[in-house]
Amino acid sequence: MTPARNFEAYFDDHEIPAQHLAQMQLVRQYVHEIYPAITERVAYAMPGFYPVEGKKATETLLFIMAQKNWLGIYAMPTFNATYQEFLAAEGLQTGKGSIQVPYDYPADKLRQLIGKIILENLRHFDFQVPESVLPFA
Repeated sequence: MTPARNFEAYFDDHEIPAQHLAQMQLVRQYVHEIYPAITERVAYAMPGFYPVEGKKATETLLFIMAQKNWLGIYAMPTFNATYQEFLAAEGLQTGKGSIQVPYDYPADKLRQLIGKIILENLRHFDFQVPESVLPFA
């Protein structure tokens, strides 16, 4: 297991291939575009994105981690169950709460995936869903 670092260190790690860092940075960009009311912090030795209105450490939108062959996106386990058909149609492998996104996954599809994860988790925690997130329903 990778030891926890400060948040920015995950996005400026020279040991991670440039393509992998670029996809992590793209996810970060999409999260900020889709739902800007977030805080960023490290938990479980991964960079995570949390709604500002959340009061509990478990109220997360998603975590990401660069793996050797894919970008790991960690949403709530309910996301994978709810969107099982969508994920299968996209050819994405999943685990309990994890989604394995290939590094050559198209940017527009990645944005759609991130939007769906944010929407599902906002609903899961009964947070207000802003207009910027509704198109991902």
